[in-house]
Amino acid sequence: MSSTSIDAVLLDMGGVLIPEVPSYDAAARDAILLRRLNAAGIDDPEQLVVESGRRLRQAYRDLDAEAVQPNLDEVLAELSAPVRRDLLDAFRREVAQPPYANVPELVAELSHRYKLGLVSNTVIPGDHHARSLESAGILQYLEAAAWSANFGKRKPDPAIVLYVLSELGIAPERAVLVGDKIRTDILGASRSGVRSIWLCKPGTPHTGEAEPDFIIQDLSELPALLLRISPGSGP
Repeated sequence: MSSTSIDAVLLDMGGVLIPEVPSYDAAARDAILLRRLNAAGIDDPEQLVVESGRRLRQAYRDLDAEAVQPNLDEVLAELSAPVRRDLLDAFRREVAQPPYANVPELVAELSHRYKLGLVSNTVIPGDHHARSLESAGILQYLEAAAWSANFGKRKPDPAIVLYVLSELGIAPERAVLVGDKIRTDILGASRSGVRSIWLCKPGTPHTGEAEPDFIIQDLSELPALLLRISPGSGP
C-alpha cells in the first residue's frame, strides 16, 4: 500500500455528509405544489408526483452502466414545461437535506490539514445542494465540488473525480476519497488512482465491485484514520 502523504480529501455527499432520500414521495404532501398542479389541470396531482419521481429514479438507474445522466425534460416530455419545472423544484427541495450531526464541525477540522473536495452523484441538476451546504456552513470549506447532474458524468467514471482533483491541483496518489457505496465511490476512486475509504455503516453489504483501502463505520473516525495513514500530511 502506498505511503504517499495525503494532501486532499474528496468527500461523497449523500450518505456521508447528508442523508440520502430514497424517493421523492414526500413531495406528494407539498400542499403548494399540489395546488399548482391542480390549477394546471392535473386531476390526481399526488399520483403524478409519485409516478414522476419513480420515473426519474428509474431513468437514472437505467444509465448506471454508462455512468451518465438522464435528460429529465425527455423523461417527463409529456408534461408541460411549467409542470416539469414545479415538479423538479419540489424534488430539489426534498433532496437538499441538512447535514448529519457534527458534520460541519468535522469538515471544518479537516480543512485545517487537507484540501477538501466534493464528488457527488445526483439526479437533478441545479444549485440546490450548493445552497444547502452553504446554509449548513460546509460549502466554505470545499475548495472544489462537482455534482454529476451538473457535470454530466458520474462515479464510477473517473472523469468527475479527476476533474475535482484538477481543480484542487492535487495528483490522484496524494488524495483519498470517502464514500459509502462500493459500486460508485470505491470503484470510482480505484479507477481514478485515488485511495479509498469506505464508510461502511452497520449492516451495509460489500457489493464486490472493488476493494476499499480503508474502512470506517462512522465519519467521526476519519480524522484519526487520516493521521494514522499519513501522519506528515497537511500544512
